[in-house]
Amino acid sequence: MCRYKVISTSAEVWSAIKARHHSELVVFGSYSAPDGDPYGRDDQGRMMTEYGFKDADYPLMRAETTWNINREDPAKRENEKHQYWLFMLLNDD
Repeated sequence: MCRYKVISTSAEVWSAIKARHHSELVVFGSYSAPDGDPYGRDDQGRMMTEYGFKDADYPLMRAETTWNINREDPAKRENEKHQYWLFMLLNDD
């Protein structure tokens, strides 16, 4: 079983890794809640995607975008925020 730590990173670091390894990365998982997150805030949209190398046991990186939903204009994303993380392997039991 792999244990890993999630480390916050900058958009520049995340983008550089994605650009350099674009052809090698696959989607490990994604979560989409554009109309409100039933597992978080129902007044906030959320999109998250994790990427990793094809044969890896855990993802390499994650990107997430959140925004406040304007119920009168649902297409309008208010207070949009982007966050980025890297995954670091702690051990491989």
